[in-house]
Amino acid sequence: MGFDSQQIETFFRLQTNSRYDAIMTHCKQQKDLWVLHDEDGCILVDLGKDKVLPIWHDQELANQWRGNEYESSQALHIKFTDFVEKWLPGMAKDGFNLGIAPNLAGEGIVVSPEEFATDIGVKLAQED
Repeated sequence: MGFDSQQIETFFRLQTNSRYDAIMTHCKQQKDLWVLHDEDGCILVDLGKDKVLPIWHDQELANQWRGNEYESSQALHIKFTDFVEKWLPGMAKDGFNLGIAPNLAGEGIVVSPEEFATDIGVKLAQED
């Protein structure tokens, strides 16, 4: 069951650290995640020297965040095990970072895949 409009509004008003903590709690329970994608692939936000993949713990949060800039994108469901076993090692290899549940203004904590893995208590597999 996804977030309703009131829960979405409340979540996006939380401080950055509180949104980060919500994702950490969610991931420590090994629950699935959501990203945005379009016909070109997953949405990566260019922050100059960093390419960042925004992630959320609810489909409706991802859909709400896309706004006008990413309106042609859709939320993509990622199984937790796939995220840990495939996505994180691949992102580490490619030098991408994670944007943890950014709010509607685009503010959020950015971490490396290695930091994220450590924070949720999993060992990051090394990709060959």
